[in-house]
Amino acid sequence: MKREFLIDNSKIMKMVNKKIEQGEKVRTDKKKESKKSINENKLLRNILIVLGIILAGATFSFFISNEPPEFNYRGVNFSVVTFCDAKPCLKTYNTKIPVIYEGKKADYNFYLRNDPRTLEEKVPFEGDLNLKGDMIVDITFEQSCQGYEAVAMDNFGTLMRVLEVNVTADKSVSCDLDGNSMHVLIQEGDETIINKIGPACYVINIEGCEIVSGVERFMTETFVEINK
Repeated sequence: MKREFLIDNSKIMKMVNKKIEQGEKVRTDKKKESKKSINENKLLRNILIVLGIILAGATFSFFISNEPPEFNYRGVNFSVVTFCDAKPCLKTYNTKIPVIYEGKKADYNFYLRNDPRTLEEKVPFEGDLNLKGDMIVDITFEQSCQGYEAVAMDNFGTLMRVLEVNVTADKSVSCDLDGNSMHVLIQEGDETIINKIGPACYVINIEGCEIVSGVERFMTETFVEINK
């Protein structure tokens, strides 16, 4: 009887050990499967992130590339013209003014750096524009802005010359209260804004180096006025 008990006990121990080994194998397999699942989830997440970035970029490019090449701003026609002779490309907003050149009708092209639609919100114009044949310009803006100040004033002067406005630079002359001539003061200020201070007198305040924005805002009002 004792011998049979020992044999049976040995069999039981073998069965127990086998069960333990099977259990450890199951746990090991589960750990491997869990680790594999985590790695697969990370890979899937990374793939989705990359796809999201690609999709966002493609959507942005779609809207940029589908920007209307032409639009009308308060009765003035503009077209978007991009110059890529040098990088980065320069996007401009072109409008034309009819002129007489060598006895023939022609168009003079102006290329603005700012979209006139957003410029209207960015730079307030307090008052209306009253164009005259004579203009006194007083420039006290003396900041160096990487040459942008020269670009702004050159475009401003060209516009007045095309419109055959007689422009004089004079710091000693103030606003003509009778409204016979225009007076434009371009100066530094706490914000970029244009204020009408007399019948045909204007102050263009420039914050920092926003001189192109300030001057082009005045120019867009001029385009609108001459198009009426």
